[in-house]
Amino acid sequence: MTAKRTPLYHAFKARNAEMAEKAHFLTANVFTDAKTEHSAVRTAAGLFEIFGQFMLEVAGAEAETFLNNTFVADMTKVAPGRGVYCGILNDQGGFIDDVITYRPSEHLFWVIPAPHRVERVEAYLKERGASYGVHVVSLGYRYVSLSLQGPQSRACLERVTALDVSNDALPGFAVTTAKVADVDGVIVTRTGFTGELGYELWVPTEHIESFYDALLEAGKPLGLVPCGAGSMGSLRIEKRYPIWGRDIGEDTTPVEAGLGWTIKPKDAAYPGKSIVERQKSDGAERLLVLLELPASAALPAIGTAVKLDADAVGRVTSAAYGHTVGYPIAMAYVSIACANEGQSLTLEDGTAVTVHRAAVYDPKSTRSRA
Repeated sequence: MTAKRTPLYHAFKARNAEMAEKAHFLTANVFTDAKTEHSAVRTAAGLFEIFGQFMLEVAGAEAETFLNNTFVADMTKVAPGRGVYCGILNDQGGFIDDVITYRPSEHLFWVIPAPHRVERVEAYLKERGASYGVHVVSLGYRYVSLSLQGPQSRACLERVTALDVSNDALPGFAVTTAKVADVDGVIVTRTGFTGELGYELWVPTEHIESFYDALLEAGKPLGLVPCGAGSMGSLRIEKRYPIWGRDIGEDTTPVEAGLGWTIKPKDAAYPGKSIVERQKSDGAERLLVLLELPASAALPAIGTAVKLDADAVGRVTSAAYGHTVGYPIAMAYVSIACANEGQSLTLEDGTAVTVHRAAVYDPKSTRSRA
């Protein structure tokens, strides 16, 4: 399949971006270098395109009931104007996908799958939703998703909108629609995938080039820079954020992935409920952890064995250099007996690694709540 160009392709090329294929689209991988862009997000602000991240609109009088019987979160507790992160599970408790779902109004929800899982999630929701009389529609190319991330992201956004984006007015997982950078109908959400204060902006596609230029120009005095997908990888691994297809999948459960906190007690019987509730109570046999490597070590390949003495106890799922913490990091599933904080293990080539159960950057997530 030939990769498609995103609507910002020419804007990226004009900024000398190195392009890469992501979810069948050519998008910016890096503008300067991954370390510089990573550091900009940690210290000032960065602007990412997340193309292929399409919204699925779920509408109808029974939309809340339908989603509550499908998602692990308690959707009855999601008020209009707010959102929630959770899993959509198969009958074995594995991830069909992990999604953020917003509720802009009483009978309307926007479900945000991973870019390469949109078709799978859309088909699944349509099949399950038919008996509830809900309508599931992909908003597709109607919007382009931008992610504005970093401690200066709020100040950057305030330069291009009259919307109150303070923490009180727009707390975590809030959603609203506003005029931003002279573009009406921009969907503004308070979230991100970097561990910093941030916003995801859903911009009508016909205005995306002018919007992108205007936001970058307005934020330039505050240190805002364009960022590519390359730095997103290192930012999310420092925060222990998993992605579908690498760290989670249809054969991994929320409890195994360290996401048991997303499983909320409720009467609704969603797929996989008995399995994940039992795991949450009794514990899983393996856990997704971070592995700290020596500063000079090479990044391990996906699938690399993790060992205790001569015994294989796990495998690597992702790896990146942690530019903020100053050492390479891998994500890996390891047996629960070896998943203790500070546990010493080795990779199959003998490299010594140290287990961390929580994020190695801002483990209490105070920065994203600023």
